[in-house]
Amino acid sequence: MQQNYLYPQVYMVDGNPNLNPYVPAPTWALPTMKKKRKLDWKSVGIILLLNLVLLTLAGLALGTVYVLELRKEIQEIRQGNGEQAPIAEKIVGVQNISKPPKDLRIAAHLTGDSITAGSNPLIWDDRRGHAFTRGVVYKDRGLVVNETGIFFVYSKIYFRSYTCEAKKNLEHIVFKRTDRYHKDMILMETKKINYCSEKEREWATNSYQAGITRLSKGESIYVNVSDSRLVNFDETKTFFGLYKL
Repeated sequence: MQQNYLYPQVYMVDGNPNLNPYVPAPTWALPTMKKKRKLDWKSVGIILLLNLVLLTLAGLALGTVYVLELRKEIQEIRQGNGEQAPIAEKIVGVQNISKPPKDLRIAAHLTGDSITAGSNPLIWDDRRGHAFTRGVVYKDRGLVVNETGIFFVYSKIYFRSYTCEAKKNLEHIVFKRTDRYHKDMILMETKKINYCSEKEREWATNSYQAGITRLSKGESIYVNVSDSRLVNFDETKTFFGLYKL
């Protein structure tokens, strides 16, 4: 006799009614590896080119700003001096020429003064023409040093006359005065003889001396000649000076 079932047949596996042994188990596929992409040199080149362009533009911008600042400083210097200054007044890496550095070498250069004629020590000009003093004081016909040190001292005398006195020596002496000694100390000395002939109506000769000496603060140096009336006081021919080494 045929039996009718109200429910479909159900087979139990391990007591789990939901597990159907006839349903195939799922299969898991391993992910496939993508192929390595080759390096695109064209793209790299474009990127590098763009970076170079950006760097160039940045450099031009900085250069423009620097030039504008430099022009502004030069304009301020001109206004401060009250006169037009040269274009090269400000140079990169060089101090402003309108403001000399503090460590300039101590020096002085004096030129002949015709007031001296007939007297010793010789009188000098410390301001006009080529003459100047820096860190040294010109006082009472001599140069007074304000700082102890080693100095190069020089003196040139140009003698000339329209008559010859051959028996008379030409003397040129550079000496110093100091509180440590009661007498003047000769630093350099020259004497000339037979410098002219009685047959000559006009004659001229130079006497130049230079040397290195140590000078202490407060000491002064001077120049004497045998006859100041024979000295030509042109600033290019007769001068006297020093500078610190």
